[in-house]
Amino acid sequence: MWNYKYVPSDLISKRVKLNEVDTLKTLKSLGAMGVVENKVVSYFGSSLTFQGITLFSLKRLVEKGKLDMLGKKMGEGKESVVYNCYSEKYGECVLKFHKLGVSFRKIREKRDYGDLHLSVLTVRSAGREYRALKKLFGVAKVPEPFGWEGNAVLMELVDGRELYKLRLENPSEVLDAIIEEMRRMFIAGVVHGDLSQYNVLIAEDIYIIDFPQWVEVGRSGDERDEDINVNTDVNANENWKELLERDVENILKYFKKAYGIEKDINSVINYVLAE
Repeated sequence: MWNYKYVPSDLISKRVKLNEVDTLKTLKSLGAMGVVENKVVSYFGSSLTFQGITLFSLKRLVEKGKLDMLGKKMGEGKESVVYNCYSEKYGECVLKFHKLGVSFRKIREKRDYGDLHLSVLTVRSAGREYRALKKLFGVAKVPEPFGWEGNAVLMELVDGRELYKLRLENPSEVLDAIIEEMRRMFIAGVVHGDLSQYNVLIAEDIYIIDFPQWVEVGRSGDERDEDINVNTDVNANENWKELLERDVENILKYFKKAYGIEKDINSVINYVLAE
């Protein structure tokens, strides 16, 4: 699917070593179950749906011994579905399935995704988040990443609540802690790109989550990560400072509106950028 928006049925037939008649019959059956999307273009082709890529991802995580039980849905947003789960290797975890749906046209305008099928783009999005967590874990307060397959990222369960859902007793301290995390992420070469009160978790400590829009400071173009072994479209670009300023502005606006706390945005940005 990295080469075709809809994979030709004759190619599928060769790969799975099944005759073309049985291949078409199987693809149509899978299409009726919502696992694949079939389409006649200049040929009969198929692509995995969100359900299909999710099943593939689960199968791969189980095969690699990283996942043993899927629990309840914890939440769902425009770009992801999150479940709790259990791994004999890691204990209780979180499994985040990336998805791209009705809001994808706007997302495509903001990110250089190209003309690939949505299911492939969810794989790219998940791979990018996994790579960000790998770069940041141990440097900044982010969930520990345990694995990535397809559109699924397996990570540490953080027992906390989103910032916007809480009334803080010590808002000034929390704001300072968030700014410090932004500084640590910048030192690691990462700008979140979409930081707000919705992706800051308050537990015993401050945690930053949700990294599909991150950019890498000082790098440009796509790159291939040897561990991930797929083009993750890091989207490093010259706009990282603009995105960092937006992240800072989002956080400062929230604390001003919710708690009446004011900080000079330029002073905060200079602190984050200071070596």
